[in-house]
Amino acid sequence: MTSDGFYADLPVLDDFSGVCALGNYRELPDDWCIVVGDVEDSTGAIRAGLYKGVNVLGVSIIAAVQNAAKPLAIPCIFGGDGASLAIPGRLVPKARQALVATRTMAEHQFGLHLRVGIVPSFAIKAAGKQVLVAKHRVSRYFVQCAFAGGGIEYAESLIKDVEAGREFRLEGRAAPEDVDFSGLECRWQAVPSRHGETISLIVKALAPGIEKQSAFYDEVIDRVHSIYGDDDQCRPLHEEGLRMSYDPRKLQFEAGVRSFGGGRISWLRRYLFIVAQNLIGWVFFRFRMQTGGVPWDQYKPDLVLNTDFRKFDGLLREVISGTAEQRARLTEYLEERRAARECVYGIHASPSALFTCLISNRHGDHLHFVDGADGGYAMAAAAMKEQLRNM
Repeated sequence: MTSDGFYADLPVLDDFSGVCALGNYRELPDDWCIVVGDVEDSTGAIRAGLYKGVNVLGVSIIAAVQNAAKPLAIPCIFGGDGASLAIPGRLVPKARQALVATRTMAEHQFGLHLRVGIVPSFAIKAAGKQVLVAKHRVSRYFVQCAFAGGGIEYAESLIKDVEAGREFRLEGRAAPEDVDFSGLECRWQAVPSRHGETISLIVKALAPGIEKQSAFYDEVIDRVHSIYGDDDQCRPLHEEGLRMSYDPRKLQFEAGVRSFGGGRISWLRRYLFIVAQNLIGWVFFRFRMQTGGVPWDQYKPDLVLNTDFRKFDGLLREVISGTAEQRARLTEYLEERRAARECVYGIHASPSALFTCLISNRHGDHLHFVDGADGGYAMAAAAMKEQLRNM
């Protein structure tokens, strides 16, 4: 495999459980780098009511780096309050510029601070960690990456450590023309759970060695499946719950990102543009129209399927819909494993899910990054970290 084509040439797994088999992974080439970014003090921002802004900034990192890398396919994982990606080394200058501009946008538009950085693959390997990459099919249009080997966690820890990560962190400011957020959209209301609640789940295995950890994750995935049922039963999004928003408090985040550098008039124009598109979209959906080759009666079904509700980046992350009784059963199982020092975990329950979109085209190539409302992943991560501190 050529270095640029590393990710594009990886075989696609048909089943999510395949992410637990190390034989399905390939090691990231030495001339690639890991890009990480997250919202600093995301828990505080969420408690201040900015959970939607936190999510949008996480997806903004993905949009900025992916647009800088186009047309090259690169792996990415959305973490709720941030994201992790991998890029070839030759794209580092463009990615650095886009990341610093994203950081500037977050501060200017929302008063939130992003930590962003780029860590070379060889530096991760020198620390005794690996970045192993695989990918699995979510839908006919969406292939999701998976990471293993501990390298992503290590890169994230470096960027969060002011001293250890100093040479990898990106500081300073950049201009709006240095970044492209095209494709990012955030236009839908929160989607209520069909079963009573939506949980954001994070599980971290503690067994020594990635082989034992992989076996443990395989067991956890199987247990979640046995408790919550198959994908169609536990997906956090469903067609009946998809409602477009016209609330400026909800639409302000897309408008803020996409009007970066343009001032208040630019923000207002973007907001009115979003509202107009939503009104037109309502007509298209209501009358099941086909325009520009887009069959709008298929858009919502594709949206439901094109979500990253299950993923693996060295930690198991899932956003699933279920009942309080199902959550109690899952918590009991995970508590037994935690008591045996096999794992730590976080679960955050909310009545609904929210999502932010990246639209390449509306024919089907549109991706939707989902989280539990009220800061699901970030709050689950905070609970997991508290368990680690108390061990």
